[in-house]
Amino acid sequence: MFDIIRCEAEPSSFGFEKFYSHNDVSINRVKDLKEATNYKNKKTLILVDDYNFDEGSVKLIAEKKKACFLINLHDLKKCKGTSRAILISKLRTFLKLCVKYGALYTFATFAENKIQIRKPSEIMHIAMILGVNEGQSKFALKMLQHYV
Repeated sequence: MFDIIRCEAEPSSFGFEKFYSHNDVSINRVKDLKEATNYKNKKTLILVDDYNFDEGSVKLIAEKKKACFLINLHDLKKCKGTSRAILISKLRTFLKLCVKYGALYTFATFAENKIQIRKPSEIMHIAMILGVNEGQSKFALKMLQHYV
C-alpha cells in the first residue's frame, strides 16, 4: 500500500510500504475530464478538479490503459456540508464510470502532518463509501507505485 503525503513519516508505523512526497511525484492537474483526455496516451497520474459527468472521456482514457486518475481524499476533508455532499456524489458517479469501463484510479491523502495520515484500512473504507468494493480499493492503493 502506498500514499502521497506532504510531511515526513515512517510508512511502516502506519501500515504502508512506502510514502511518496508530493514534491517528488509528477501529477498532471486538469480542470475537468475532457481536459484529462489530453493525457490518455501517457503513463501519468491525472488529478481532476471537477468530476462532472463525462462518460465519453472516462471511456476514452480507459481504452488506452495508460493514465491513472488520482483521487485526492484531502479535498473531502477540507469541504463541509453541501459542498462535501456534492463532491461525494460526483466521486461516486465518477468511480462507477471508472469501474464500468476499467479506467485506472488510485487514492492519496496528501496528509500535511502525522495526525492527518490515515491507515490503509481507513482509506479503503473511505473508498467503499465512495462506491468501490474492498478488492477494488486495495488494488487502487497498490496502483500508485506504478505511476510514481
